[in-house]
Amino acid sequence: MSPSITRRRAGALSLVALCGALAIFQSTLHKQQSPLPSFTYATEENVFESSIPRRQLSEALPNGGCKLTWPKKPAPGTPITYAASYPGCGARMTWNLVEALTGLETGDDWNNNGRGSEVVTVKTHYPQSNGILPDFDDRIHRAFIVIRNPLESIPSFFNHIYEMRNHLPVHSERAPVEEWVKWRNAYVDIEIAEYKKFVFYWMDRYAPENRHLITYEGLTDELIGAEVAKGLNEFLGQVEGVDPIDQDNVPCVWKAVVKNQPPAEQAAQIAKLQALALNQPQSQQSPPEQQQPALRRRLDPGHHDSQRKGPAVPRPYTPEQLDSMMNMLLEI
Repeated sequence: MSPSITRRRAGALSLVALCGALAIFQSTLHKQQSPLPSFTYATEENVFESSIPRRQLSEALPNGGCKLTWPKKPAPGTPITYAASYPGCGARMTWNLVEALTGLETGDDWNNNGRGSEVVTVKTHYPQSNGILPDFDDRIHRAFIVIRNPLESIPSFFNHIYEMRNHLPVHSERAPVEEWVKWRNAYVDIEIAEYKKFVFYWMDRYAPENRHLITYEGLTDELIGAEVAKGLNEFLGQVEGVDPIDQDNVPCVWKAVVKNQPPAEQAAQIAKLQALALNQPQSQQSPPEQQQPALRRRLDPGHHDSQRKGPAVPRPYTPEQLDSMMNMLLEI
């Protein structure tokens, strides 16, 4: 067996095991946590009034606090990192977290925000069918990869498809179970194969020192999520031109972006920005370059994980589909 296959399988097995362990961990362990430091929110008007010149997004405050503002372009020549994730693994949440940790703008493979290569990370779902590699792919020599239990990520991906088909705002509605069943019966086998292809590709593309693996379950977990964010923060800061926030302040940023837990005095401002971004059906949204910053949902420092409405009920699979998924996981 070749060394690359051995590395890939070891890494993939670790990820799958971690997803399963976290699921058990979360369902069995209930432990009170100390409150994380609070943060203040900087509006567009005072975004450039930072007392720390190097930061224009998460500004470090004493005692582990932070202030969230808006990102800026990286310096010319700053190495780009791929933010690779299978659909339904929290890509939007991760974009916001990266911008909040680094103070630098992020982009995506389809260049939807028009930033091109002047970004610190490029989101992609490649080689899943919704993702591509940008034309500057040969300049990207590292990646962090976000993976999630496919039992959850595939239904989450379908929720997005349902929103697009029905011209609903992104991350606003969970698809009805009956719609999930119809789509599942037609496409879930394809997505299981796509999931496998995604894991194989990213485990093979980069050596361990140039990739960083995290799970959605870990990043969003109440107990270890802030520590997972610290690992991502450290990886992002390993290249010249990226000066992320101090590790002591990462829990504050994680709490604000991932858990959406601002102090009461900031809640109203963040809710206003989120409402502006969320309450526009996709068919009514302007092109990114014509939108005001507060309307660019992915750039909203107060944005967190999915705000979808509707019953959060398990999405059923057939026994045959579960067997197929298990065989895929065993293979990788």
